[in-house]
Amino acid sequence: MSVTLPPACRHIDASRLLVKANKSGTRLRVVSEQSEGGRDHHRLQLDEQLSLPVTVDPHAVSARLERDGVLVIDAPVVVL
Repeated sequence: MSVTLPPACRHIDASRLLVKANKSGTRLRVVSEQSEGGRDHHRLQLDEQLSLPVTVDPHAVSARLERDGVLVIDAPVVVL
């Protein structure tokens, strides 16, 4: 699954990005907040929630941020 970040959030530092499933494993939350710039600093903020299919293992979800602002989420399917 991939998510294109809003233009205002494309400069978010990947090391400050948190991707976490909720306790029930039905939703994924992507959060980042950071300040940028010197005297005229502004705050970059991202708080997105995505639904996870019931076939996904929420404990094995991983993510990476591509240079073009696309957040790629790997969500492995549960093997029964």
